[in-house]
Amino acid sequence: MCFSSTASFTAAAVLLPAGTYCLKVSYSIERPYWALATVPFIFAIQQLLEGGVWLALEQGDALTARDLALGFLFFSHVFWLGWVGYSASLVETSPFRKRFFSYISFFGVVLGAIMYVPLLLDQARMTPEIIRHSIHYELTLLTDLYVSQELVTTCYAGIILLPLLLSSDRYHRVLGGLALVTGLVALALYDWAFISVWCYFAAVISLYIFVIMARRLRQRAEKMEPVRWDR
Repeated sequence: MCFSSTASFTAAAVLLPAGTYCLKVSYSIERPYWALATVPFIFAIQQLLEGGVWLALEQGDALTARDLALGFLFFSHVFWLGWVGYSASLVETSPFRKRFFSYISFFGVVLGAIMYVPLLLDQARMTPEIIRHSIHYELTLLTDLYVSQELVTTCYAGIILLPLLLSSDRYHRVLGGLALVTGLVALALYDWAFISVWCYFAAVISLYIFVIMARRLRQRAEKMEPVRWDR
């Protein structure tokens, strides 16, 4: 997360109950949205990890900071690259787009593994540090041997954004628009800590999913359709 440990822990404290609510509603009435409903809860876990990175760095505990950073980077560099496309594919009505999103999801996991596994195995490839009130993850990726970091960043953004922006589901498109705007802001203002800042912004905008689920529950109530919370 950017700015401070307090900001990370505050985000997590808000997202945990919001994510629990989203999961409950999804399980009860919106089964195709279950993958989307997990997003706030998982972002809460990621922000808890980065809050721990902040505390460890401030205390000079480099080993703990690295271990927690690896947890944070698993989500940023592997999990989201597969989960976003998978989430979009579950609610997609177009067979072509559903297949396309599934392919993007698979490619994202492969790219994520290529980036992440060397960081896990070689301590020297990753160093978290605080720069200008944000966490910078100094990474030496395996892809650096073959392509520029700019190209990898472009591919990363495309894997995240395309399933959202091209989705037939308007909720995913709104999230895609928010993710695009916050990504551009993070790149323009916090390029040295892009990973941390964009993930923090994405965690905040994931609260929109709470709005989605609350709206869907209200629509169900207006139609006088019973909701079975015990299913």
